[in-house]
Amino acid sequence: MAIRKVLFATKFRELSFDALNALLELKEAGLEEVILLHVIEREKVAYVPYGGYLKEEEERLKEIAKVKFEEWQEYLGNKGIRAKAKVLVGHPVPKILAMAEEEDVDVIVAGRKKRRPLERYVGSNMMDLLQHSKRPVLVFKYMWCDMEGEREFCVLNQKFCEHVLIATDWSEPAERALGFVNNLQGALEKITLVHVVSEDLDKTSLENRASEAKKRLGALCEDFKQRGLEADYSINVGKPVQEILRVVQESNANMVLMGTTGKGRWRALWLGSVSQRVAELSPVPVLLVP
Repeated sequence: MAIRKVLFATKFRELSFDALNALLELKEAGLEEVILLHVIEREKVAYVPYGGYLKEEEERLKEIAKVKFEEWQEYLGNKGIRAKAKVLVGHPVPKILAMAEEEDVDVIVAGRKKRRPLERYVGSNMMDLLQHSKRPVLVFKYMWCDMEGEREFCVLNQKFCEHVLIATDWSEPAERALGFVNNLQGALEKITLVHVVSEDLDKTSLENRASEAKKRLGALCEDFKQRGLEADYSINVGKPVQEILRVVQESNANMVLMGTTGKGRWRALWLGSVSQRVAELSPVPVLLVP
């Protein structure tokens, strides 16, 4: 298996091209083609209360996207990557999901606008995409923006496949995430495995869980090392989301790889799956495997 085709959905926000450029790292993992997609939200070309439609505005926005995509296609072509451009009108999430199925992509790639300190990393459209996608979704992240004198600057995570953190609880979604490592061969160099033991367990149960986790994680590390990868593990006690994010920071991982169950919207809204919460709060890119 390899990542041969990706869907890159963009709103042409700041750093969009930088995110596209970072994707070239996946060329080492087999990337051959990028589907460029821009969805013009219907609200921008329709008006109420009379239900009118601004056809000229639609054509203008499509032309702007076409010109930008032509430049990106040429750039990717010069890097040895085929590129196809699509400009659609409608709600972003359904259009992205439909295009992913139509083109049979291996991964959907989406980023978000630059953020400032204390802002959420992921917006509502992204959360909808994560909850409904049947294909892996890579959420690109931009580090916070700040001011340096009169100049605003942002940091984009680079070499996002070099060091990957994988959180596992031995569930089926976690096993899918571990299996996805094969798709990253060539770009991946180091893996950090994380298992979080509940702090609500009694002393004996906690010791037993930690001992079992040590054996299983150790065996996984040996397997990865035999494949030529550097591998290490961390066993933590506490709340899964908090502990995973702490290890992300301490290990200097470039990306988080997790499986997801794709919980319903209301359950995710009130409870939130661990994977979706990590995707929302992580400072580094997150790849979720449904």
